[in-house]
Amino acid sequence: MRLLIKQRVFSWTDSYDVYDEEGKPKYFVKAEFLSLGHQLHVYDCNRQEIGVIHQKLLTFLPAFEIEVGGIVKGEIQKQFTLFCTKYEIDYNGWRVEGDFLGWDYDVYNGCSSIIHISKQLLS
Repeated sequence: MRLLIKQRVFSWTDSYDVYDEEGKPKYFVKAEFLSLGHQLHVYDCNRQEIGVIHQKLLTFLPAFEIEVGGIVKGEIQKQFTLFCTKYEIDYNGWRVEGDFLGWDYDVYNGCSSIIHISKQLLS
């Protein structure tokens, strides 16, 4: 399945619409305006919240918790590397490598790439 993530440019907070291959809305992601650390709320197409990703505070490297239904299901932890950005996802045994903040990265399950995400400007 291919998903298209469109950022809402004229918004007070980071907001994203996620569409399937046919252009139908699948998800909506919205950041909280005033919060300690980053918090992203993920909604389905009916605007029902399905999860929250929030930054853990007071950590040496950035870390985030993945909550579904108010229960922590996993964690995203930045790894210390010198030349490339690498995140470990404690959710299904996945790991992320690449330019995570620049939107050009891969998600791996074991040795195989299962997701590739890249950013297209002005599309």
